[in-house]
Amino acid sequence: MKKKRFLLLLLVLVLTCSFVVSCGKKDNETDGKQDVDVDDSKKDDEEVAEDQGPVVFRRTGGKTATLNPHIYKTSAEADTMSYIFGNLLDMIYDKDIDNYKLIPNHAVDLPTKNEEGTVWTFKLKEDLKWEDGSPLNARDYEYSYKMLLDPKLKNSRGPQVFDSDIVVVNAKKYWDGECEWEDVGIKALDDYTLEITLEFPVPEMDLYLAFTGGGASSPVQEKIYEAGMNEERTETDYGTSKETTPSCGVYKLEEWVRDQIKVYVKNEYSPIKDVYTVDRIESRVVEDENTNVQLFENGDIDVTRLSGPNYDKYAEDPRLVFAKSTTVWSMFINMTSEEKPFLQDVNFRKALFYAMDRKTIAEDIFKTAIPAPYVVSSAKVAVPSKGLTYRETDVAKSVLPENDGYDLDLAKEYFDKAYEAYGKKMEVEVQYFDNSEQMKRVAELLEQDYENAFGPDRIDIQLRAVPWNNAYDNMESGKYDLGFGGWAGGIFNPWSSMEVYTSGFTSKIDQFKSEEFDKLYERTVKGDLIFKEQERLEALAEMEKMLLDVVPFVPMYEPVSAVMYADRVHLITEGKWIPGVGFGVLQSHFDPLE
Repeated sequence: MKKKRFLLLLLVLVLTCSFVVSCGKKDNETDGKQDVDVDDSKKDDEEVAEDQGPVVFRRTGGKTATLNPHIYKTSAEADTMSYIFGNLLDMIYDKDIDNYKLIPNHAVDLPTKNEEGTVWTFKLKEDLKWEDGSPLNARDYEYSYKMLLDPKLKNSRGPQVFDSDIVVVNAKKYWDGECEWEDVGIKALDDYTLEITLEFPVPEMDLYLAFTGGGASSPVQEKIYEAGMNEERTETDYGTSKETTPSCGVYKLEEWVRDQIKVYVKNEYSPIKDVYTVDRIESRVVEDENTNVQLFENGDIDVTRLSGPNYDKYAEDPRLVFAKSTTVWSMFINMTSEEKPFLQDVNFRKALFYAMDRKTIAEDIFKTAIPAPYVVSSAKVAVPSKGLTYRETDVAKSVLPENDGYDLDLAKEYFDKAYEAYGKKMEVEVQYFDNSEQMKRVAELLEQDYENAFGPDRIDIQLRAVPWNNAYDNMESGKYDLGFGGWAGGIFNPWSSMEVYTSGFTSKIDQFKSEEFDKLYERTVKGDLIFKEQERLEALAEMEKMLLDVVPFVPMYEPVSAVMYADRVHLITEGKWIPGVGFGVLQSHFDPLE
């Protein structure tokens, strides 16, 4: 099995499949206590809903390769796991404070810690059950983490507990086969007590988020995990079918027809099921936006995303709401190409940067996007206690180029230097996703703009449509010239998201490597800067500046998704997008289906 470091970040694979649905999403803040009592008005709503049958939410999503929480990769898979896999903590929308809130799920309360902040203790509820009614306790959690870190399985998500926001004592050594499990800092002290020992203290938020929502830190059911193991114990078929995907979350799978449909229903054993109003989720696999819009217009689904001409059609519709994204879409450059050495020339890469008309891409092609000549999304919160995003800070503003980075005179200066060094016409290919009309239009715009700016006698831009999965494989293996891509990461820890640009990140789709960058990353997520607010912000700005100076990719735009819900959906946030919980869809009120 291919070894990869943990991705809290997810490759953003398909433009149409990742709506914000709010059910156990990660990266949330807490007020410290569970408070999920249903108020009287909610009870009234539930009584009405009970009379009218189950509350049904119909949506679309992307294809799913696996629901094994130890090896999942895509945002579509993460969406499903947020429904069906529980965790020690969960995140919800709290109407009283009009914001996100962390609550205990499988845990009794938030964890306690020792004086040094290195030993964290979760107390688990005593009546937890899997969907089949069998008991779930702290020993299930310990087994799950042991498998997550198993040195033979080499699960791609294993590094979550040693190479991300938290570092569990000896977790990496065990993953590498260099110590026994008894030496690892994860222990079920009894059936209802789980102790986590870290190598160094981390902010409370980072620890909480590591055990929030469905994903790699959710428990797996031992009997099914073991039954699916091959003879060599290097692989399990866990999460490859409905039968091998047991739920411990708010919902459970009722039906899963691969690449066609998933149906989820409430898991009666979930301790927080009453927080959510939706009883049944029906999700079709649709990866084409036009098809998605057609289904919405036919009344077959309750939500659709709109961009390009579809957005124009509904631009004035009062049902529209807008969701931020943690992704900055970029054009990656194969800066180590030996076949086309001009790609190695930073002058050529800077020419592409300054000749990119981001405003046209964002506003004319994607309509609702934001021009983004930067690396860190404006959605990322850097100071949770103040609700301050990184882009709102002075240090972040200091790295921004003028005019959204669009400067044709400067671009031509850089290109002239690169052309003089190369000495002949440059032929370069842009690969784009074959399922995205917008990305095709971006590629066509860049072809036109670059050839007009630098001269068609000096540069020839060629376009190639590629399936999205092949496109990312090409970029990982360095078999491309220019290609589009982006990373989604946690909202509350922008430093952690910079891991994808470190030298050792094994799923890299860029070719950037810098010891200085790597050291700064280590200091901000694991070292001396972790509790120094201003210095940590300055370090993030410095890392961003390094990337903009070397230009391993050209940042293009930040998506702002225009989303439209059916009239029957009454969003609990009243259309306000909340970091970490989106629109709180699954906590919202739904009119019955006609």
